[in-house]
Amino acid sequence: MKKFLKALLCCCLLAGCSSASRTSAAASAAAETPVRAMWFSWVEYRDLMQGLSAQQFEEKTGQIVQDMASVGTNEIYLHASAFTDAFYDSRIYPRSTWAADTSYDPLALFLKAAHAAGMKVNAWVNPMRSYTLEEASSQASGLIQQWIQENSEKIRPVDGRYYLNPAYADVRELIVSIPLEIVRSYDVDGIILDDYFYPDKTAYNFDSYAWSQKNAEQEISQEDFRRENVNTLVREMHDALKKENPDLTFGISPAGNLDYDVNTVFADPAAWIKEGTIDYLAPQLYWGFDHPTKPFEDTLKQWEDLTAGTDVKLIPALAAYKCGVADTWAQDAANEWIDKDDILGRQIAMVLQRQKAGYSLYNYESLFAPDDGVRENVDKEIVNIKLALGLQ
Repeated sequence: MKKFLKALLCCCLLAGCSSASRTSAAASAAAETPVRAMWFSWVEYRDLMQGLSAQQFEEKTGQIVQDMASVGTNEIYLHASAFTDAFYDSRIYPRSTWAADTSYDPLALFLKAAHAAGMKVNAWVNPMRSYTLEEASSQASGLIQQWIQENSEKIRPVDGRYYLNPAYADVRELIVSIPLEIVRSYDVDGIILDDYFYPDKTAYNFDSYAWSQKNAEQEISQEDFRRENVNTLVREMHDALKKENPDLTFGISPAGNLDYDVNTVFADPAAWIKEGTIDYLAPQLYWGFDHPTKPFEDTLKQWEDLTAGTDVKLIPALAAYKCGVADTWAQDAANEWIDKDDILGRQIAMVLQRQKAGYSLYNYESLFAPDDGVRENVDKEIVNIKLALGLQ
């Protein structure tokens, strides 16, 4: 009898080990699954989601999620705040113009549909971009309205639009409060920022007073001062989010041109990597293979070199919006996206073969609600995306 019990105990232990091993293997496989993300922006809210009842909105989001799933999507980068506004029930920012007439919560309904389909959702926030001068008179509220009325350096107009100035601690606190509000109220899987840091025509007087105060303490160029402000904002956001939930992912989608990032909008991806303040980078590699100055493969290699040997994942953003459209800045290669209908498929295959973390496609509307003039090209690109993923 004792021998029997010992044998039985051994079998149970082995079964338990086998089960644990399977669970561990499944978890490991899930962790290694490449990100196949798709962006859903304020533009889609404007073009596709206007005037819908709650039931219609739920039905529409269900269809959108199905469309995304058909090309292998497993994550959505979903706009939650585009212009110091909100596509959710916020106590800080007013509801977006494109969701102002809804009694329901767009973010909550999108999350419900996405999670039901097994997709993750990263809430997408624009950090510094705010209202146009015309919009501000009727839409700005709270601190933003106060700073505009005071003509404060904390928010400045550039080319007809206001931008928040991260040189000030209370401005950074406001910016950070938005992703914090989202993760405290919604079951999102992460937060992603894009490339709207300083505007690309930032004048000397945008932050000249704050810079002069800093320069009095420590000699620093205005350009380095701005980069330091962005780095501080990123660090503070990272630390606040990780304190709230260490399992959240925090990523940034900078422009694909590193020189533009560092010297025009004063975003410094190398500094974020060095400081460990991001989990992933999704650089906007919105060029074809034949682009004369930023060919896709060479530019991808530049970002691979930047992230190599670090814990920061590289998840390039690819230009679905260019399918069938002339690339006016590509000179002799302007018709590449018209003449070829396999660019996205080839880019996806290259990315997954080389660094395996994943990719994202910008954007949903370009693939599933394109203009009639590019429909044929887009349909062929979708076939090639599926082929690259082994779905066809």
